[in-house]
Amino acid sequence: MQWGQAMSNFLNLREFMAFSAVMKTGTTIGAAKALNLSQPSISRLLNDLEARFQMVLFRRVRGRLVATEQADILLDEVERAFDGLKQLSEFTGKMRRPQTRPLRLVISPSLSYRFVPAAVALFARKHPALSVIIEMRTMDLVTELIAGDLADVSVNLLPVEHPGVRVIPLLDVPTVCVVPRSNPLAGKKTITPAMLKHEPLIQISRRYPARARVDQVFETAGVTPQIRVETGTSAAACGCAAAGLGIALINALAAKEYQSQQTRIVRFTPVIRNSFGIIRPRRPVSAPVMDMIECLRQAAFNQAGVFHLDPG
Repeated sequence: MQWGQAMSNFLNLREFMAFSAVMKTGTTIGAAKALNLSQPSISRLLNDLEARFQMVLFRRVRGRLVATEQADILLDEVERAFDGLKQLSEFTGKMRRPQTRPLRLVISPSLSYRFVPAAVALFARKHPALSVIIEMRTMDLVTELIAGDLADVSVNLLPVEHPGVRVIPLLDVPTVCVVPRSNPLAGKKTITPAMLKHEPLIQISRRYPARARVDQVFETAGVTPQIRVETGTSAAACGCAAAGLGIALINALAAKEYQSQQTRIVRFTPVIRNSFGIIRPRRPVSAPVMDMIECLRQAAFNQAGVFHLDPG
């Protein structure tokens, strides 16, 4: 006998429904009304249940049904099973409907001020009823969250290598100078390492690959950078530049994120390329996630503007 057939013979849902209804109403008449069945049908289902499990669930005392101790014990388990069936029904109902759980977007703080809100605004036009959770994490943690199915999609600086994620190239932008407007270099079209020889600089932390690329350019040019501030976030770098502490060297996408009236973004040469990618789980993703990916792509190109580099 197959497992499914054995379970069908062992468990009869109608019998348990009749049992539960009698326990709740106290009579077979009340149970019949609750289940829209006849009273004889309720009595037959109770008899079948008692025979199936070879136990006495009710005794008749002066014409009334009185539940036994076994019936009280069984009722707890039956109610627990019905709760589980209800949850299963609700879950399968959600599976038939479009995605209803929030879409989980995890992003570096350096892209959370303008870029992400712009992408979410585009997404909301297509999915007005679907909420979005925005989690901010450092670039180091983003990949692990995506691979661990704790987030749906992200945008990150490349390279990203992890067997649990899929990387979709997004766009390349150059490293630029964020210059206080009070600095004469703010009026230049481009800035070279030699022009920064005596300027206080604001640099991204050495733990990021982008910093190594900047250091290599200065070394090749024979210029020792005068670093005044070193920070782990582009927001802090731009804030320091706006406060007049020096010239920040960061990627153009982040520079546009925190552009202010106190600073001007100036091109830096030679070009230092920064590649961004969209990170998603390797498993198949839902249609809303694919829509969010397209919204992120559109928002990124809009923000990068003239600083978007052709693929190298």
